[in-house]
Amino acid sequence: MQMQIVMSAASLPEAGLSAVLDAAQTAGYNAVQLFRHRTEASLAHPQSSMRQIRESLTAAHIELASCEIRPLTGRKADTDERNLPYNLRQLEWDIHLCRALNARTLGLRGGDDTEEARQDLVEGINQLAERIDDVTLAVGTQAGSCLATAADIDALVPSFADDVGLMLDTAELLACGQDPVAIADSWGARLRLIYLHDVRAGESVGLGEGELDLTGLLKVLSKIDYSGPVVVETPADKIAAARQRLQS
Repeated sequence: MQMQIVMSAASLPEAGLSAVLDAAQTAGYNAVQLFRHRTEASLAHPQSSMRQIRESLTAAHIELASCEIRPLTGRKADTDERNLPYNLRQLEWDIHLCRALNARTLGLRGGDDTEEARQDLVEGINQLAERIDDVTLAVGTQAGSCLATAADIDALVPSFADDVGLMLDTAELLACGQDPVAIADSWGARLRLIYLHDVRAGESVGLGEGELDLTGLLKVLSKIDYSGPVVVETPADKIAAARQRLQS
C-alpha cells in the first residue's frame, strides 16, 4: 500500500504557516493539508499571498498534498440566503487557489441535515465535477451535516458523478456512532481522501489511543490498495508518533 502520509494543519490550529511547516519537518512529514477555514494557516489568510504560501512550501520542501475548501451548502455565507450558483462560484475560487499551489486532491463538506442541503450537494458537486476535470473532489462526512452516517453515504454517494470521491473523516463518523472501518470496506472504490483523527469521549488523542480501530482501518486500506492522501490530525505532541505508527 503506497498511501501518502500527510500532516493536517488542524493539528496546530492556532499556528501560522511557518510554524506548521516547521512542525511537519521536525516530525518527518513531507506533505501537509491546508484549509480554507478552521486554521490560522489558511489558504486565504489576509496577510499571505499565493506567492508567499508557494515559496514557503518550496523552501520547506513540503508538498501541499490536499486541501479542504469551504462547504458546499447551497447558501451565501453572509446572509444564509439559498443561492447555489453563488456558493459554487465561491468554491471555484477556492479550487483556483488550490490549483495555483499544485494541490490536486480537494475535500469539502455538505450543508445541514435537510432535504434542501442534500439536493444542493448532489446538484452542486456534479456541476463542479463537470466543469473542473483536473482536480479530485472528495465529499466529507461531518456530524450534523447531510452526509454524516453510513445511511447518508448509501443514499447520496451513488448520485454523485463517478469521478467524485468520498472523504472518510474518522472522528466525524465516530461522533455519529458510525464505524469507519465498515464504511471504508463498503465504499473503498470511492475513497479519495482519508482524514485520520482518533478521539476518546470527543477529545482528540494520539492515533490508536482512542475509539478508532486503526489496525482494522489500515487493513481495509491495504486490501483495497488505497494510494491517496492519508491526512493525520492529532494533538501537537503526538504528530511524530502518528507518522511512525503509520509507517511501521
